[in-house]
Amino acid sequence: MQKGIRMTIFKEIFSGDLFKKGLVINNTPFLAYVTFLMILYVAYGYHVDNVVMKISKESKKGEKLYSERQSALELYDKESLQSKVVKETEKWGLYESIDPPIVIHNKNSDNEK
Repeated sequence: MQKGIRMTIFKEIFSGDLFKKGLVINNTPFLAYVTFLMILYVAYGYHVDNVVMKISKESKKGEKLYSERQSALELYDKESLQSKVVKETEKWGLYESIDPPIVIHNKNSDNEK
């Protein structure tokens, strides 16, 4: 019985009897709504693809910037070593002090306290 019903539906669709009964014309608003939903679904798929592509591009930019930052930090660490700073400042006549700092007391400021 199920097979007979399926065959009659296919016969009606392909023979054009479905249009004669007005079934499609009477359901035009519903079919338009379903068509609109399908178009929205496809558009949403394209939107999601574009967002994923933008996220991917920004992620790659972030990775590149992180790599550049790490390189800059490594260079800074290398250039800011104490021995390197001493060598660079020797040409200006500056040298690293070996003696500990001393405290100079001002007699006038001690009396004011």
